[in-house]
Amino acid sequence: GHFGSIEPTSPRFEAMLAPLLHEPSAQSKPWGRLWRFLEFVVVFCAGSGFLHCVVSLDDDAPTDTATKPATKGDSSLAPPKKDPLGGVGAPLAKQVVLGMAYDIDVHAEWDNWEAWSKEMAPYWTEDMIYDFGYVGSWNFGRAHGLREFFDNEHIHYNQALPDCQFTVLIRAGTETTCTVSAYGLARWMTPWAGVPPPASNPWVQVRNLDLYVMEGDKIKYNWCLVDVVDMFMQAGYNVLPPPPMATDGYLAPKAMDGWPPPLSAKVHPKATAASEQVWRAALHEDYRLDAGDARWWSESMVWYGPGGVGTAHSSKEYSTHWLKPLHAAFSNLTMAIDMVVCEGSYCGAHFYLHGIHT
Repeated sequence: GHFGSIEPTSPRFEAMLAPLLHEPSAQSKPWGRLWRFLEFVVVFCAGSGFLHCVVSLDDDAPTDTATKPATKGDSSLAPPKKDPLGGVGAPLAKQVVLGMAYDIDVHAEWDNWEAWSKEMAPYWTEDMIYDFGYVGSWNFGRAHGLREFFDNEHIHYNQALPDCQFTVLIRAGTETTCTVSAYGLARWMTPWAGVPPPASNPWVQVRNLDLYVMEGDKIKYNWCLVDVVDMFMQAGYNVLPPPPMATDGYLAPKAMDGWPPPLSAKVHPKATAASEQVWRAALHEDYRLDAGDARWWSESMVWYGPGGVGTAHSSKEYSTHWLKPLHAAFSNLTMAIDMVVCEGSYCGAHFYLHGIHT
């Protein structure tokens, strides 16, 4: 099929529509005219794909210039209205992150510092920090300013995984914070984290989590976490023992809350407040208290653990294969939370755990 946008002023369209709008029965019975028009749309859609058009069936429709389609060169007419990025009601942080991410995702001027920095400048503060969650001898970690971001993780990632195409699973935000869960698909072409790819340059799925903090109308801080161990294991580099649970992908939520969820216009503040209360309680009991029973998690839960751990499909699996081994391995565990963000039923958090590996 195809997508067609047909203007009402098209002569071909008017010729097809005329018998429907000017038939005597349609003129005397507005409902008859509507049914004939719908019949035309159904037949067209069935035979030619998907039709998108806007037609007024009101004979008394106003004819002033405000309702006429803009013509080329007519600068007196206001530009057409359009939804903000993220849709009507999207909070500021979500709008800014979406605008920035679009340029990243389409690889706009990815290897040209002068052009790339101009693309990125509207979205980031001058003293921005890009905090990449994988460090090592390749010296990538906390980048201060766009230049360090470009020279370190950005160039390295795009050379190792060229034309990586991302699918966003969740994008939740407030006026000042945002979190994104996504995965990328790419072929591994050059060394990543100091490790060369297999000779076959395999396709890999790149699990990704991002969390953002705004300053004014720009991004001040971005934590980015990529599951490098999982990527290595996909390519056959088993750098950890076999995981206790199977790794079952990285899938979208089983919900109809927009794409990616949540659709901000549909979110009720009470739902956000209730979600944040549950989320903070789960973080507190799971990590600070070592409660062990994961009581804030549903029995139908799905938890996508990191490479080497696997996917939990119940609170028991989550507790048995993640929480209990974590607390058994580290004593005197403390937790430092950087941010918690919730929108509707969707929440994210960035925190550090500090302890003694005993």
